[in-house]
Amino acid sequence: MTPHPIRAAALAVMVAASLAGCGDRKPKPVDMAEVFPNLPLPPNARLVRHSSGEDAMQLVFESSAPQAQVEAYYRGVFSETSWRLVSQAKDRDGALVLLAEQQGPPLWVRIRPTDPAGTTVVELSGARVAAAPAEIPGS
Repeated sequence: MTPHPIRAAALAVMVAASLAGCGDRKPKPVDMAEVFPNLPLPPNARLVRHSSGEDAMQLVFESSAPQAQVEAYYRGVFSETSWRLVSQAKDRDGALVLLAEQQGPPLWVRIRPTDPAGTTVVELSGARVAAAPAEIPGS
């Protein structure tokens, strides 16, 4: 079953909003280990930029691998490990957007080509997971 593209777009907007911060105060950046405790890095990649807010972080990589190879890599990781692929959709730019869950924070992966030579951009976004509320005795 292919999820509706609006769901993927809504998730992307939520992550972007978390990264944007607010007001004049500078947010304390989220701890990378908290949002990315298990981070599958793209093949043949180099980090090109990162950003973070109080509750989310995004890492952007360029990979020398073609887009199809990077897509196959992430689909494999999310089907053979502790990850579970929740949704996948193409956005209006033709990028593949994946949402995967594990025991811990979710991971959003956006994969898109940058040029005809085969360079691929991979955006990895993670968010802090709110702690489950404690059970109230007698409720």
